[in-house]
Amino acid sequence: MSYFKYIDNGKGPTKLFLGGVHGNEGKTSIKFIKSLKLDDLSCGQFYFYNFDKTEYISTIKKEFYESELGQKILNLINYFEPDFYTELHCYNLKNYDKLTSMERYKKTGVPPLIPAGNHVLVSSVSPLIRMTYFSTDTVCKTLEFPCIEKLTPEIMEKFNFDEKSATERYMDLLRLITKCETRADFENAMMEKYKSQVQLAMDYAKKVFGEDFPPY
Repeated sequence: MSYFKYIDNGKGPTKLFLGGVHGNEGKTSIKFIKSLKLDDLSCGQFYFYNFDKTEYISTIKKEFYESELGQKILNLINYFEPDFYTELHCYNLKNYDKLTSMERYKKTGVPPLIPAGNHVLVSSVSPLIRMTYFSTDTVCKTLEFPCIEKLTPEIMEKFNFDEKSATERYMDLLRLITKCETRADFENAMMEKYKSQVQLAMDYAKKVFGEDFPPY
């Protein structure tokens, strides 16, 4: 699953995409990274990394960023200083309700993930790095798709999961990130297509980062 691709698409923003951030997520994220075409990209510099399987440590725990992969990710962020930073994650569909419940905020201080439709979830990135390694102008997004390796027929039926529709929704969000050239472009595109999600993200950002901090 280890994968790297650099695309020089001329003058424009620097965009860093990371898959396989922890556990075996790279098995799912590589599918989306490799689905992107040149026509899906804005002008700018694109860096795609998909990592091999590692021990699963949550990114909302400081131990993750003390790990070998966590340190590598921080080094990549510091080196590229991206204008757009995106983590491609996956989750166990069994945990959908847990991940989207406000109980997550009560227990961890981190807001729940936001449903974007078709079992795709979105959020900002870990609060442990959002304010420390990025400026407020950086667009930071986490995209979550149900882990492919855990999608048994029984689970898919129980949760009424349609993989095709979920894939289309995930790719739609990913392409908004790859196509938009500026934060303003991205904000406008998100507000037009995902208004309720943006409003919820704004509320969560206020809780964690303060009144004037952007939701992504």
